[in-house]
Amino acid sequence: MKKLCRSQSAIGVIAVLVWSLLGSVSAGQAADGVVNFIATDEPGPWFKCVGDYGCIPKSVALTESLAIVPPNTKVRITIGTETNTVHTFTSLVYPTGARNMPFDQKAAFNGNRSVTLQDPGLYVFVCKLHPFMLAATIVDNPTTVAQPPLPAGPAYDLGESITLVNGITVPTNSDLASRLVRAFFLITNPTNYQNHNSLTNPTPGKWNVTLPGVVVQRTGANDQVLLSALNIVNADLPSLSPPTTAGIGEVWIDTEFEKTAKKAKPGTATALDTSTWKVTKKVALPEINMNNPHNMWTNRDQTRIYQTQWFDNKLTVFNRITGSMIKNIPVGEAPAHVMTRVDTDQVHVSLNGEDAVIELNPGRMEFSRRIFTQYPGDLPAQPHAHWMSFDGKTMVTPNSNTNDSTRIDLVSGRIKAKTETGTLPIATGMMPDASKYYVSNYLDSTITCISIGHPACKADGGGVVRTKDINLLANYNAVTGAITGPVGALPIQTPVSPDGKFVVTANTLTGTITIIDTATDKLVAMLACSAGCHGVNFGAKKDGGYYAYVSSKFSNDLIIVDLSTKTIAGRVLLAVADADVPGLRVHDDTPTLYQGMGGQGVLPIPLVYNGWVQNLPRFWKSQLTEAQRHPFPQDEHEHD
Repeated sequence: MKKLCRSQSAIGVIAVLVWSLLGSVSAGQAADGVVNFIATDEPGPWFKCVGDYGCIPKSVALTESLAIVPPNTKVRITIGTETNTVHTFTSLVYPTGARNMPFDQKAAFNGNRSVTLQDPGLYVFVCKLHPFMLAATIVDNPTTVAQPPLPAGPAYDLGESITLVNGITVPTNSDLASRLVRAFFLITNPTNYQNHNSLTNPTPGKWNVTLPGVVVQRTGANDQVLLSALNIVNADLPSLSPPTTAGIGEVWIDTEFEKTAKKAKPGTATALDTSTWKVTKKVALPEINMNNPHNMWTNRDQTRIYQTQWFDNKLTVFNRITGSMIKNIPVGEAPAHVMTRVDTDQVHVSLNGEDAVIELNPGRMEFSRRIFTQYPGDLPAQPHAHWMSFDGKTMVTPNSNTNDSTRIDLVSGRIKAKTETGTLPIATGMMPDASKYYVSNYLDSTITCISIGHPACKADGGGVVRTKDINLLANYNAVTGAITGPVGALPIQTPVSPDGKFVVTANTLTGTITIIDTATDKLVAMLACSAGCHGVNFGAKKDGGYYAYVSSKFSNDLIIVDLSTKTIAGRVLLAVADADVPGLRVHDDTPTLYQGMGGQGVLPIPLVYNGWVQNLPRFWKSQLTEAQRHPFPQDEHEHD
């Protein structure tokens, strides 16, 4: 495969064959077939092109999620037996002004959906639940050919400009368009992932993303380029070395893409001892074929791990010390995030594929309530990463399907407010006194600050306001690529530090970590991150202060950020070469593929957020400083 991928002549031959097939259908004629994608639970080809019509061989496309078709071709998605939950197949990118666009569904679904693509250009589809699930189709005008000195043959049409589903429009030769194209080939091809493991990668310090060597037509009649020229160069990261100061306890990371010997489905939960910065536990739970473990939380005494299976319908409970399974509970479609209520220790699981948060009683984990996140008759909200208040009274959800956020009174279970956000809100983080919270809007690259009671978001000109949008792209020129300050694109997890001083956000497109000062609600710093920067959570640093632990989907390292200096304190490998390596105290399966990859949910033990930290057992409290045991003054904040 490597020889074929690197051989321009071989690629050119197959490209010409594809071109000749397309050339048999002129731009004004109807296509003779349907290009088919299926949804899977597998890393990379989550939306996999199947069949002979339109699908480009992986040896040429360097992905299984790309089709090239003539105009008037129907694209069909099938969500069936290859996946264990529901999805959407939603327009992410399409040629500006293209007919039948944007394409969306009212709710996540099983079964088939289809749309006819009539106009030449680049179309990218995404699942709003799992937004790394991507499929791309280039509708090509066969009369577009490569111009010298580029290799003779087709030039595949990307269109003059592309429009994102949120309305942003840029030329196809813009920096943003190039970043999106590169990200597609990174995300859908695991061989492009950032592998830092010296035992499986001979040059772990080197990394780039390989793109196919085909010619594409961009903005302007003469703007043609080899796609491979848009390569990603090495990330600007410090060396792989642990922090010099230990943390307290351990940190768990959902290495969601890691494959193991005894399972058909991907995913492990990986634990790191923060006193040694070594991986000590890998929990795969092969007896239940644990499927894409996404996010975790723990109970009051820190002995249980509550683990969501995002591509399934179950919440799993296992023993944090031994890794042994306690219970596997059906809760609903695509359970994404889980947290506990501080006053009752009840467990709350967001159903990303439905319309609610499920409440379970602790201990026997019995069903308590279904807490709805939208009003009767509204579209399903499809909530993702919720957050809860220090006093157990308030929950907030980001609603990926309705582009808003719900605030819920947990005592009554009633909706107290719904606030409009940006496009595809995906995560929340709340101030320690529950005065305000922050919502990351994935496709808008913004953070929305929302007051819970009295106005608490800081206006740029001084004073306070009820809501405020913080633009993570304010220092970025989408056309030229010029960066003049901190930047974040496609933000995901965005918690508030336990002391309430900072919001730390993982940004997956730019591979950056951004920091917002809560005193001003302004973006104040940016740090480098690994490929697919995704998860953030805070843990206690030995002798005082906090670390922000940052995971990345398309890399196998964990980044540790020191909040006192706003610098990267260290980076640690999440892969182990063998299940029997010294120091790996708990394991139930052997990693075989994508080792340590898919970093998403992050759970430091012990929990040190206001409300949770006060309930810790004495064993954990004794290791914390006075300031860590009381991170924020208790506030009798009046909820409206």
